[in-house]
Amino acid sequence: MTYTLKTFIAIGGERFSQLYEANAPGFPLFYPTAFIVRSIRPCTSHETQKVYLAAIKRVCEWESSRDIDLAMSFHCRRFLSAAQLDDLANYLRASKLGGRNAVISNSKYNTHLAYAAAYLRWLAHEVITDSNTRDARDAIDAQELMLLRKKRRKSGSKSARQQHVLTAKLSDGARHQLLDLFDQPFEDLRQPQEYGTRLRNVVMLRVLYETGMRFGELLSLKLKSFIEAGGGDSAYLDIERNHHDPVDTRLNQPVAKTFGRRLPISAHLEEQLSAYRDNWRSTVQGVGFSEEDFIFIIHRGGPSQGQALTKTAFGTGLKNLKQAYGALGAVHPHLLRHDWNYRFSMKADSEGIPFEEECTLREQLMGWTPGSPMARLYNHRHIEEKSYEIGLKVASDTKRSTQ
Repeated sequence: MTYTLKTFIAIGGERFSQLYEANAPGFPLFYPTAFIVRSIRPCTSHETQKVYLAAIKRVCEWESSRDIDLAMSFHCRRFLSAAQLDDLANYLRASKLGGRNAVISNSKYNTHLAYAAAYLRWLAHEVITDSNTRDARDAIDAQELMLLRKKRRKSGSKSARQQHVLTAKLSDGARHQLLDLFDQPFEDLRQPQEYGTRLRNVVMLRVLYETGMRFGELLSLKLKSFIEAGGGDSAYLDIERNHHDPVDTRLNQPVAKTFGRRLPISAHLEEQLSAYRDNWRSTVQGVGFSEEDFIFIIHRGGPSQGQALTKTAFGTGLKNLKQAYGALGAVHPHLLRHDWNYRFSMKADSEGIPFEEECTLREQLMGWTPGSPMARLYNHRHIEEKSYEIGLKVASDTKRSTQ
């Protein structure tokens, strides 16, 4: 039996997903829906709920393919054997997109395993009438522990992953190409009908480059978010928390994962944003002009023309830019966030900003909470360089002094 995940938007703007039998009309699966609504939805985002449902979907597929009724089995206190738990773990690890023997990453597998274990624990307590008796609790705990023990060690060390974050930045070729595009967005473009889309894509990349904001925050920018320069102040972009925005019609709503904040932009970017808004966006059929309408929209004709740009649509635009300019091959939105932090560190060093102040400023500009481990991780580069300087001085003490 096959299953499918469907996403909906509630009247208040909340996104929610449910699991269905693919070829059967009617209601969503009862137990997965009850688990999400009662145990997961109150304390997690919609994106996390979808990951839970993806793991539960694999459990349901395994259950169907092995002709097992988990709810009935648990109700009768028949728990999964060691061999069945091994089989379930292998099923969760198998990649449905790859060929034979292809597997998903250890990190993704561990997440699916943990979420599947949480669902099975909940299901057992749900269907066993007296699940709080000692025997029932012990059996449920033992089944969960046996499954969780099948987690796999993540590849690479934690320090190696942190070092990757510290050193992630644009290559010189990609940086030069981006800066050229920022100055000449229509370079090598032969089709006038593509000018609006090109300027939109280049301006979006420039916003990411100048501010370091997250991709979801970029797609969530509204006309009211762009504040032009005035009274001696520079132009800036306002980032707002936007979960369950009733105005946003995108099923997979891009959201701001970090706190709201105000991010300054250059005069040149202000000029380009104004030009895009007034000269290109305004001519698209079906576009809105209220302050709640989104800045970046779909230009191509069709039923979605004039609506808010989706992640997929921007991905297509970025892919086209990469095909036209090979130096941009490794560029992706989050790399620009890493690169911004790299450049911020360099600027903080050149300005002689103290370590603690650098952390505070970075937290504000990135939208992180005070004491954020990510801010300290990025600032660790400064510690490494200073420790190297001191270490070199200590090493130099071995040199015989001369009169």
